[in-house]
Amino acid sequence: MNGTIIVDENKKADFSMPYEFPIRVYETDLREKTYGFNNWHWHDEFQFCVVTSGCVHMTVLDSEYCIQTGEGIFINTGCVHMSRPKQNCPAQYLCLNIHPNMLTFFHGSVMEQKYFLPFIQNKKIQAVAFKPSLEWQRQIIDLQFEIFSQMSKKDTGYELEVYIQVLRLWKLLILNTEVLDTSAAPSLRYKEVKQIMTYIHEHYDRRISLEEIAAQIHMSKSGCCRIFKQMLNCTITDYLTEYRMQKSMELLENTDLSVTQTAYESGFSSVSYFIKKFRETIHMTPGEYREKLGR
Repeated sequence: MNGTIIVDENKKADFSMPYEFPIRVYETDLREKTYGFNNWHWHDEFQFCVVTSGCVHMTVLDSEYCIQTGEGIFINTGCVHMSRPKQNCPAQYLCLNIHPNMLTFFHGSVMEQKYFLPFIQNKKIQAVAFKPSLEWQRQIIDLQFEIFSQMSKKDTGYELEVYIQVLRLWKLLILNTEVLDTSAAPSLRYKEVKQIMTYIHEHYDRRISLEEIAAQIHMSKSGCCRIFKQMLNCTITDYLTEYRMQKSMELLENTDLSVTQTAYESGFSSVSYFIKKFRETIHMTPGEYREKLGR
């Protein structure tokens, strides 16, 4: 079930789903991630996860969930999220990603208007955690495993069976989750945070100031810093440095650029600072990292 997930420059994940059957299952092993965790990203698909090994700290916007083995979580479409293992212990989880088109039937249908849009468009419903101790939540977890099995075996007619299971899963979710007033404003300005992230991803390779970012989203500098810290629990500066570090690792792995060139191409204005931050983050120098990769 493992598969490559492409994350574009805006941290929007691309799951390469077929248009005719937009559903995908895959396994995430956090030990295989560069930093040992799955960094901030989002996608158009809504997602169901179930932890199969260890404990996963799932952060969705400003909320954090500790998901133990056998437990699960739903993440709404477009919500920025990340996952970390507990205390750097091994952790694995299965993911079920479903594109909204899978459940809308056709535009204007009662299924879309009554049972789908009121839920996914409600930005106060960012995530729902599942524990097997509650019957309806246990049923959702069991359905996820059933869907994983059907998608793996691909027996004749499996698409019909998967579709039936997805509808059952969705029914359990919406009938047991309070759908709040969809006209209510979200508690946090997640749209602006996405805009800040996008601007960083598009301009990380040059000098970026907080004033510049604030001007792009028409907010004060202090307002930008406040909402970013409130939602992602890190500063804009720390996020920018981490993103530049990630891009530098990609350059060290995939190009023959020198360490100095790598630093500048990744947006670092000082080679010594780049090496210092690299050692603090990866616990080795850029040269040692490249040697470890066999380059």
